[in-house]
Amino acid sequence: MNAYIPGNPVPVPEGMVQRLLEELKRQGVEVPPAAGTSGASGPAPPAQFTALYRAAIERLEALVAKGNGHPPMRKQEVDLLCRCVLSSQTLREAIHCAADFCAMLYPRAGALSLGQNAGQAVFRMDSLRRSKTSAACLVDLTGLFFYMLLFGWLVGQPLRPAHVYLAHPRREDAMPFLGLFHAAVTSGAQTYGFEFDEALLDRPIVRQAAELDAFLDDFPYRLIGAPVEVVSLSQQVHGILHAALVHGARLPTLAELATRFDVSEPTLRRRLAADGSSYRVLREHSLQEYAEQCLSTTNWSVGRIAEQLGFASEEAFRRAFQRWTGHAPTRFRRESRG
Repeated sequence: MNAYIPGNPVPVPEGMVQRLLEELKRQGVEVPPAAGTSGASGPAPPAQFTALYRAAIERLEALVAKGNGHPPMRKQEVDLLCRCVLSSQTLREAIHCAADFCAMLYPRAGALSLGQNAGQAVFRMDSLRRSKTSAACLVDLTGLFFYMLLFGWLVGQPLRPAHVYLAHPRREDAMPFLGLFHAAVTSGAQTYGFEFDEALLDRPIVRQAAELDAFLDDFPYRLIGAPVEVVSLSQQVHGILHAALVHGARLPTLAELATRFDVSEPTLRRRLAADGSSYRVLREHSLQEYAEQCLSTTNWSVGRIAEQLGFASEEAFRRAFQRWTGHAPTRFRRESRG
């Protein structure tokens, strides 16, 4: 899948603009200036749709929240939730982290939960609405789609739901936004949610905090059909190696990684080379990166760090660290805290 580049033309699915405008009119909400003349003479340009979508959902969300007797989540809180889940090691941990975060904001952020059923992970989102209006349906669909994109972005692999559930009883109120999920949709469920391959729950988080702002800014474009950007294979391998180090596990071999990615060893080597990297380089970089992190942020002895990284002895680790950085571990620790 090709990575989406912000600014590239992305077609707006037919009917989305009209559905938004109809809902604003139905609720007696002023149509945002961003609407312009879109919807009357063909699809809106992506930039125009993005502006309209932001404004429309914000106004509908404020209206729905007022009916529930409490304000909606603030943008700063959404950003903070994303930063919190980035600190997780796996997708399973990230979803539980998001659920805990939302629980702290009860009832404004709704309630999230994760279950498993017959090889499928089941993510549920209860928006805790007092009434199930058509406006609330659009707002909740946006939230559900956001979580689907966020979880896929975290592990560098788009989630492809096998089934989507709507708590709203009227399927027609969600049209044409249901096409965003590319999955079977059931309306009238107890909560909103979706099912996906449970094997993804143990995938490591491969994103960094520095990438978050671009993801959040790009979200409306993704809503209208742009693919979720997938990280490179070398980044995925780096994420797997880093996760193993954090958990004190043995680093997987090239053969084990090839099995995980369902390719042969020569193919994995070629694909890493195409990224300008190699297993050896990624392994060395992961060891150095985690060693520096341990020296800077923990009080572990050099011997314990050597053991955590899988070195046969403290002296072997000292030689490797000197080769990587040009400094002894103790000097690096002293200067990093200076």
